[in-house]
Formats: sequence, C-alpha cells, structure tokens
Amino acid sequence: MAAEDRSRSDAARQKRREQLNRWMGSETDQSGATPRVRATGSTRGRVCFAQGAVFMAACSAGDREEVRELLQQGAEINHTNVDGLTALHQACIDENLEMVEFLVEHGANVNQPDNEGWTPLHAAASCGFVEIAQYLIKQGAWVAAVNSEGELPLDVTQEEPMEKLLQAEIKKQGVDIEAARQEEERIMIQDAQQWVNQGRVEISRHPKTGATALHVAAAKGYIEVMKLLLKAGFKVNLTDNDGWTPLHAAAHWGQEEACRLLVESFCDMNVVNKVVSDSTL
Repeated sequence: MAAEDRSRSDAARQKRREQLNRWMGSETDQSGATPRVRATGSTRGRVCFAQGAVFMAACSAGDREEVRELLQQGAEINHTNVDGLTALHQACIDENLEMVEFLVEHGANVNQPDNEGWTPLHAAASCGFVEIAQYLIKQGAWVAAVNSEGELPLDVTQEEPMEKLLQAEIKKQGVDIEAARQEEERIMIQDAQQWVNQGRVEISRHPKTGATALHVAAAKGYIEVMKLLLKAGFKVNLTDNDGWTPLHAAAHWGQEEACRLLVESFCDMNVVNKVVSDSTL
C-alpha cells in the first residue's frame, strides 16, 4: 500500500476510535445498556435482558446451539447494538470463521454497515483475516463498499495478503476505486438538487443518532451538498439525539470550510450538546 493510502488508513482508524468514544458518553449508549425489569407475581423482580442483547452475547461466545435456539424463538439475525454492529461484524472481529459461516447461512446480511459505514468485510480487512474476507466475498460482500470516511475495505488493511486479495478482487470486478469513494457525495448532491427543484425538503434522520443529511455533509466536508441543502431549506441549527448541530459535526471532524459556510449562514455557535458541557467553540 502506498504511503498516502497508509496515511488514510491510519487516520480512518483514529477517527473510528474517536467516534466510538463519543458513543460511550451519549444518551443513546446509556439507554441502550440498561436492562429492562419485568414485573412478576413474586416480591422479587427479575431482570429481563432484551433478546437482541442475549443473541449478540451468544454469538460472541460462539455458542451456535443457543444462537440457533434464539433464532427459532424469533431473534433478529441482523440485530444491531448501539454502534450499529451486528453479530456478523463481531464474529469477523473475533476471527470466528465458523460463526461467520453459521450466521451467513442463516441469513445474516454480509453488506450491512454499522453506524460509521463499516461492513463485515471492512472489519475482516482491518483485522487482516484473509480466510474470513475470502468467504464474505464469495457470499457477495462488496469490495467497493465505502464507509463514512470514504474508505474501502482495501483502505483499512495493513496486511499484505489482505491487500493482494482485495486488489485482485477489485481488478476482477472492474471496480473504479475513486468513483466508489465519491459515490455517497454524488448521491447526496443528486438528492439535494432534487429538493431544491421541488421547493421542499424531506428531513429524514438516522434511526439511532438522529443525524440529518446536513450533519453528514458537514462532518465530511461535502460543501456543494451543504450549499444545496441550505438552499433547499434545511435549518442550520438542527440537532441530533445528542444535541449536536451541523457545526458541532464540522468542528469535530476539522472541516474548516464547512464551519465557515455554516457561520456565514448564521448558525448558532453557542449551542451546547448533551455529551459534554461545551459549545461548538
């Protein structure tokens, strides 16, 4: 891997650690970790853990019999934790090929991204687990999948055998790497332009974080997207579930031009989020 690509890979992993640290302090994280208490006829209450949490724990423990039983009871095989990780992501990280195969054979989505856009193939590539990556690719995993940092699985690996595998598959499939990295921005520009043409906006939020398209564009420095969204009528001070405005997102990810555009659009620079007692300043 070239020095520039290596630098991109290191930066991606560092930012991912920062993203997970942010989740550790979020209200979403705190609420998701709280077990439910089920009322009973006795004077003692019993803790009733959510089925999804039990399923994830069984998969992590490699207990296929319990996993099979939970699936028969209706457990969702693509259940996600607070970070958007599925059991398949975790099995890839744990280098548990048997569990990976078991989950895929029972319907796990090989291309499901977590909250930061990492697919199971990203996870396997980052860890350098070639055998798992080979299996995922055979099962239809996208070698051109791009995470929220614009990284392909190839970009997040430091292992030469993994690089060779992914490069060979990219060549075999005729993937245009740069086009793949820019695909998200292209689609966002297309959607934003459509809202401008229609004279109305459709503000959808991330189901877990509450982030809007403007948050995403600000965090990634998609300036043209931001201009179109603001022109279409997006409110500049919209907050996500943790109280982050687009300016928080732009400042956190070091997007100076995005910050400048938001300030010029008269955003409130004194909004305090729910994670830390501080404003965007």
